[in-house]
Amino acid sequence: MPSKKRLTFSFFASLFCACIMLFEDIGEAMGVAWIDEWDEIHVWEVLIMFSLFGSIMVLGFEVLKMRRYQESLEDKVARASSAFEDLLNAYFEQWSFSEAERAVTRLLIKGCSIAEMAEIRNAKEGTIKAQTNSIYKKSGYAGKTQLLSAFLEDLTDGGSVA
Repeated sequence: MPSKKRLTFSFFASLFCACIMLFEDIGEAMGVAWIDEWDEIHVWEVLIMFSLFGSIMVLGFEVLKMRRYQESLEDKVARASSAFEDLLNAYFEQWSFSEAERAVTRLLIKGCSIAEMAEIRNAKEGTIKAQTNSIYKKSGYAGKTQLLSAFLEDLTDGGSVA
């Protein structure tokens, strides 16, 4: 998908070219001619100019449509992110997780391994293993797969199986 800057630049560049062509043709039609004769080339030039204006209108409409669509997607992502955050916090409160357990749970959800979590949290792997065991015990799930499954089911209104 083209970038906003590129689309905006192409829109205004096309508009500028169309305006230059229009002013030249209006000037020639009113007698302020840069070229002495009005011949077939100018007829083609006028047709091209109207085609260019039409394409600018279409481009402008598409840009507005894309902006509305992008804003809609950004809104949906923000709402989904907020809903997921609310779901996590509700579970964290229900299970009485400590701040460390909350952080480790977030890393679990992201798919980090024990070693990666230890590195990110600047802790020993044994500490992370103890925290994950505490998370599973407090949540009532046997492991990472069941925990993630419960989150996904609740997000998709499937309800938790466990």
